[in-house]
Amino acid sequence: MTIELIKDRLKVEELRGKKETQTLVETESYLSPSKPNIEKILWTDAQVEILSTKAIRDRLVISGVVKFKTVYKVEGDENIYTIDANEDFKEEIEIPGITEDMSATVKTNVEYVEEEILDERKISVRALLNIQGRVEEINTLEIIKGIEEKEDLQTLKETVKYKEVLGRETSYAIVKEVFELGVDKPSIEEILKVNIQAYENESTVVDDRIIISGTANARIIYYGENQISTVEQEIPFSHFLDLPGAVEGAQADLILEVVEGGFEVLENEDGEYKVIDLEIKLRISGAAYTENEKSLIVDAYSTREHIKIETEEVNLVENIRSLNHKETVYKDLTDYNIKEIYDLTGYPLILDTKIVEEGVNIEGILSIQAIYLDEAGEVTTLREEVPYKFYLPVDNINANSNIEVDLDLESLKASLYKDAYSIEGVLKHKINVNRNRFLRVINEIDETGELIDKKNRPSITIYIVQRDDTLWDIAKRYNTTIDEILSANENINPNNIMPGEKIIIEKKVDINL
Repeated sequence: MTIELIKDRLKVEELRGKKETQTLVETESYLSPSKPNIEKILWTDAQVEILSTKAIRDRLVISGVVKFKTVYKVEGDENIYTIDANEDFKEEIEIPGITEDMSATVKTNVEYVEEEILDERKISVRALLNIQGRVEEINTLEIIKGIEEKEDLQTLKETVKYKEVLGRETSYAIVKEVFELGVDKPSIEEILKVNIQAYENESTVVDDRIIISGTANARIIYYGENQISTVEQEIPFSHFLDLPGAVEGAQADLILEVVEGGFEVLENEDGEYKVIDLEIKLRISGAAYTENEKSLIVDAYSTREHIKIETEEVNLVENIRSLNHKETVYKDLTDYNIKEIYDLTGYPLILDTKIVEEGVNIEGILSIQAIYLDEAGEVTTLREEVPYKFYLPVDNINANSNIEVDLDLESLKASLYKDAYSIEGVLKHKINVNRNRFLRVINEIDETGELIDKKNRPSITIYIVQRDDTLWDIAKRYNTTIDEILSANENINPNNIMPGEKIIIEKKVDINL
């Protein structure tokens, strides 16, 4: 006979693999006939666009394109010239155990860009890319949360905390802005670089969608009236990410990536080329989740008869705590004798994560690159790595906990104070404290009809507690209950029985058997 079970399901997203790799993308570029020979390169910029990401067995396959733009000068010529080149790439990251039906996300960063003049009409450009791949899988576990009331059946329950992912989607947002340069700015002859960063300001989950508000920061370097100038524009935007299964009040995880920034330079009312029509394409990947807590039955026995139990061992990734932390890092640039910063980019990286006492130590670096004009009138590029570390207290953390940190650059800006520049970067850390719990969960419980014979047992048994014993283990061994043991042993601590402690087990016989 089968005992009536009350079943439930746990829907959890588990990290199946996370790995970072590097790839070198290089190509050669030739000048068009209308442009003069190359004499001095000022800088080369590289933008990455991921075209596709696909998980296959044991591998993550990524394809994309790197868009290069090289800026150069000619001796005795005040004009600035550019060379454009695109190069496709394909990279595979080995992540054992992943399959086609798992969800994959990718983050990229250009660690450095180099160029070489091969001859007066040809250059070689290369970019080293950091590519971080992450693969997750949604698993549904069937559990038993209750049993139809049965007086002689004893059950052991455990409570688990977990994140239930309600859905994960990716969509694209188009952000448009038309703005005019100030009267103090020269007219535009050629756009040299468009650097765009997108930041999330706020997100709200409602039924079947995530509402996102953010800011796109566009920094444009251009040439005009015999000088290089910059203009910066902050563009607020909102976007609705359709996400079937999302519910109001859930939380959201978002990744915002700039795919490309297109522009058109227009004339203003005075006939000056000072109007920029900017169009930004963003890729927004989002997930909605709830933080849940459920009790499930992990063991059972009867005080009256032998029962048959079918169990299964599962590895449940339990979420202990989720935290958000912002860390501000600074870098003094006094030694560089900077007259004007044209462009500033940054990339943060976690170097080490350690569990220390009742918290976590996190160490990382912020790699920054700036294109600037020095006091001698030369256009130069600087690269710096700014280390940082912080300690964050975390409740219920221990040496067996797993720490996952997702890191984003929220903002990066340069400030001028007393003729010296400094850089301020705000880093946003999403920290998940997890632990692996190996639980033997019950699938089925069947009555056998075979009664437990207690008649030949002694009226009182003295049991000496062994190491790692619990009252549940002892009660199950002697087909009694924890309440009956506590009734016969008023002086024991039910939450902390000690090895060597003596426990009285009284025989209870059902006179109806």
